[in-house]
Amino acid sequence: FRNATPLRDPSTGEVLGFEAQYVGKATLIRGETTSDVTEKDGTTANAIVPATVDIISAKEEMRVGDRLLPEPPRLLQTYTPRMPPANSDGRIVSVYGSAIVNAAQNQVVVINRGVRDGMEPGYVMAILKDGVRVIDKSDEKRPLMKLPDERNGLLMVFRTFERLSYALILEITDGVRVGDRLTSPR
Repeated sequence: FRNATPLRDPSTGEVLGFEAQYVGKATLIRGETTSDVTEKDGTTANAIVPATVDIISAKEEMRVGDRLLPEPPRLLQTYTPRMPPANSDGRIVSVYGSAIVNAAQNQVVVINRGVRDGMEPGYVMAILKDGVRVIDKSDEKRPLMKLPDERNGLLMVFRTFERLSYALILEITDGVRVGDRLTSPR
């Protein structure tokens, strides 16, 4: 894993959690050990022999500073798509993947609602695109108007944590961005 970055609620700025970038998978071949070595002056010193790993798969090049963590057990889970309670709302916090601004269909996003907010795997939520702000050119005073928010698609929550959840975008009509609102589909 690389660079754990904070995931902040777009509304409050609260740090909801940290997300590390997955770069690959390795198997430990030989653990770290120590070895006695003889120095040039004839003295004996204790030297560290680093561990050896075999890279099984790589999503990106591994670099100095990347961290190794034990692989968590696989959770085989089934999902029953269903509506959340009527007062459920939220916002998109992050788009999973590196250097992505807009999310597309079948991509994963992080939302600012978790177990503490009653979020459960299987909840399907509507994505609302923020209405554009425009100047009314038909009025001499040129007032600023905010067009209504428009429904942009649907997503389904598949993994929940205490303060945030991961969701899969099921369908959209336009790109999904960080800060887009979520609501019950009705």
